[in-house]
Amino acid sequence: MRYNNDHKQKMIIVSKENDHNIDINNNKMEIEKGIDFILSLFNNQEPFLFPRRISTFKSNDKQFLVRSKEEIINAFADSNFVDCRINAYPYMTDYKGIQRYLPNFIFIDLDRNNNNFKTDRSFEFTLSNTLTNIKEIVDGCPTVLFTGGGYHIYQPIYCPSPLENVTEFQKFDKPSQEFLRFAKDNLSNGKADKNNNPSFKSCLLRIPESINSKYNKKVKIVQIWNGIRPSIPREFIEEFRSGLIQKKIDENKQRQKMGWKLKRQNKNKDTINRNFYEWIDKKILANPFSDYRKIIINLILAPYLIVIKKLSYEESYLILNEWLQKCDSLRKLDFNPEYLVKSALSIAIQKAIPPMKLVTLKDRNLELYNILHEL
Repeated sequence: MRYNNDHKQKMIIVSKENDHNIDINNNKMEIEKGIDFILSLFNNQEPFLFPRRISTFKSNDKQFLVRSKEEIINAFADSNFVDCRINAYPYMTDYKGIQRYLPNFIFIDLDRNNNNFKTDRSFEFTLSNTLTNIKEIVDGCPTVLFTGGGYHIYQPIYCPSPLENVTEFQKFDKPSQEFLRFAKDNLSNGKADKNNNPSFKSCLLRIPESINSKYNKKVKIVQIWNGIRPSIPREFIEEFRSGLIQKKIDENKQRQKMGWKLKRQNKNKDTINRNFYEWIDKKILANPFSDYRKIIINLILAPYLIVIKKLSYEESYLILNEWLQKCDSLRKLDFNPEYLVKSALSIAIQKAIPPMKLVTLKDRNLELYNILHEL
């Protein structure tokens, strides 16, 4: 009798193990379908489908390189199919500073938690308006995913060349990348997530049937792309170009305004500029960093150059830009350096708060403090 009970218990254990294996296999099959679905959006990128960057929950959302669909599946399975994302653009190494990416994929993120939406009704209304805009303005029918906390809208488009190669855009900085952000804001009537600024290195798409850890929900397909890549209408391109011209005018006015403000504050600039913090000059500015670049720019370097050294906006911009280039050569930047530097300098000028002290840094970010201590 004892043998029979033991045998029965073993049978139950084996059965549970088989059920678990079935669940894993089913999940893997669903994820593989989701991967195929997302990769189908990139058909015109052949033969540059791979290598491509992906990220997972296990990688702490940091992107890493894969060279095949099988590598993607294995990496997603290794992360239990949580926070699985694929970059919309293939991985390309820089070539003599030439822009090689085509702005051929519009990504719009509508976040329900955004302050733009007071009710579910207004949120759903924005989705409807955005899809209407895409249809009427670019004649598109995009893929729509529900991500647990909002909607991702993916619209492939046809673009034969980087805008950097078009004469009308050559005087502007990174027009191809700027177009992605213009399209996001324009087509969503400014309602898209302000924290999501698409770029060729950070345009990450979620995989249907994967899990969004923030909401503990599966990503679901709401609408499927119709397979047609519409060309960018001439009127839309002209509107974008007009926006770039106005942006350049506004930036020049802002620089002049900041310059006048600094001149009033810095009557004894030559004397004051001799002031320096040795640990910032010799341990930070003299060395590239592979991490903590945003913190260093925002809380240390920008306030130091503006408030302590009393440098002009232009001088500070050049110094910070050169320092970030050195950091990039050590480890690729995963953010827009121009946007970061401009924002940090503007805040430093407006608030005039000195850089974070070492003792404060030790309390708030011990790891960065230890890195500086070892230099």
